[in-house]
Amino acid sequence: MPSPFIIAIVDDDAAIRRLVRLILHRAGYETIELTTGEEARQVLWNEPWDLAILDRKLPDLDGALLAHELKSQNDFRARYIIMLTGEADQEDKVEGLELGADDYITKPFQYPELLARVRAGKRIVDLQKELIETNKRLELLSITDGLTRLYNHRYFQDELARAFDESKRYNRPLSLAMIDIDFFKKINDTHGHATGDEVLKAVSKLMSDSVRSTDLVARYGGEEFAVMMPETELDDALVFAEKIRSLLEGEPVPTQAGPLPVTVSIGVTSVPHSRVHSPKEMVVSADRALYRAKKTGRNRVEAERRREGLSRKTISPAPSSASRSLTEG
Repeated sequence: MPSPFIIAIVDDDAAIRRLVRLILHRAGYETIELTTGEEARQVLWNEPWDLAILDRKLPDLDGALLAHELKSQNDFRARYIIMLTGEADQEDKVEGLELGADDYITKPFQYPELLARVRAGKRIVDLQKELIETNKRLELLSITDGLTRLYNHRYFQDELARAFDESKRYNRPLSLAMIDIDFFKKINDTHGHATGDEVLKAVSKLMSDSVRSTDLVARYGGEEFAVMMPETELDDALVFAEKIRSLLEGEPVPTQAGPLPVTVSIGVTSVPHSRVHSPKEMVVSADRALYRAKKTGRNRVEAERRREGLSRKTISPAPSSASRSLTEG
């Protein structure tokens, strides 16, 4: 169901509020009523509304200044303000329009004119809302991989750079896992690319369902994925990686070609790290660990630690209570 179109009536005159309310209710609009500028400030900043009918001469505030405050914020651009005034002076109208009002009605008014101006305002608000939603969809498409619905490579790179800078500035941990589907080319060659796409989608969904809201999962390219984990030490990142590896190993992926066994190799790194000084070096570090996982048998988790020594075993620790809070999200 579409959300109702809500009109705020801001006027200290009870008779005017009652008249406007009756006119709007008969036309099918929902209303909220406010009597002072300060009350309007409190309510209109925190409650949903679409169009406001503001009295220019409020007892404690110039309605034009309130309109200016509301329209100065980006969140209020898809709102419409009709100034209601007893003054017919052209300079007052010009000032009000320049400060943020979208239209003017002079008291006393005829209800057909009021409704006509409200309907015109609603058309503009509806178009603005549609434009905002369209822009949001386009922005989401620009940062999303079309097949898996994960974030794409470009967005991952931007977010990794931001998170890396934040980690370095505040000396906070940041972990990265690079995940590659084992023998994916064989799946495509044997069962076709449509089946390969099903496998990519299934692996993507499993990872998306396994991460915390603060983590970021992206399709890095082809059959390779990246998971960025802010505020995560290496050991907890290894617990997460082992969870992903184990879940995929434990259950075949359903496809149109039948259930297929799928495993992944995972390389994990974390900062602060003595040999990682940039986002690019962090990806290279995780890629080195991933390469070892594939070279030493696949279906493994490998890590690069802070010291020169490297982990060369499949990581399969029993999760601690802290680790479970990471991996069950």
